[in-house]
Amino acid sequence: MPNLVQIRREVWDLLGRPYLTTPDGVDDTNSRLNAAINEALLLAQRLAPFPPAIQVSTTLNFATNQASVPLPVRYREVVTVVRLGPIPQPLVRGEYHLLLRTLGNTTGTPLNYSIYGPSLYLFPIPTVATSVQFDYLQWLPPVSADTDSNWYTDYAYDFIRYKAAGLLARRMMAADEVQVFETYAAEALQALQAAVLSEKAADAPRTMRTVGAVPPPPPGVVTAQG
Repeated sequence: MPNLVQIRREVWDLLGRPYLTTPDGVDDTNSRLNAAINEALLLAQRLAPFPPAIQVSTTLNFATNQASVPLPVRYREVVTVVRLGPIPQPLVRGEYHLLLRTLGNTTGTPLNYSIYGPSLYLFPIPTVATSVQFDYLQWLPPVSADTDSNWYTDYAYDFIRYKAAGLLARRMMAADEVQVFETYAAEALQALQAAVLSEKAADAPRTMRTVGAVPPPPPGVVTAQG
């Protein structure tokens, strides 16, 4: 499985082995190559999402009359949101604008949640300090050690190296090279997306999950899923 040092060498070769420096002339080649590779790695996950994904559980705290809190770092996808208390209460997800039109700034005991932009919102807005257990999937962490590798450094190898080369070529003002690398990256992305579809089809019986029942909302609360 290709690791960071192998991909970095490939990207460097594609670019013609340039010497990249900071504004004061200090060698910054490896740092810039690593940054471009990790930017391409995150793009690969967004454009062709597939496990392995890291599932994390954390507690998010809302102060009295606080409508939202920031999502955790590397948030990818929500799994469940449960209001903590003597009797934990799963919350029902709703579409942000529908909940906002229906409930507005209503305060009370939260029964619904929504994710909008980089934040988690509770509806109604809690009238007392409230904690929720937030279970979610994370994007894979950046590759940093030379030996680091993951599913994407293998299956998205071509996309990552061409996309990283294109990102650096753009910053080096090499327009002709940008076009070449972006063309190759687009072709590699199509192959990656096909591989993801194939993997999902093969893995479907093992990854299907039964979602637990959620409590019915009171009148006037939107239950749109998404």
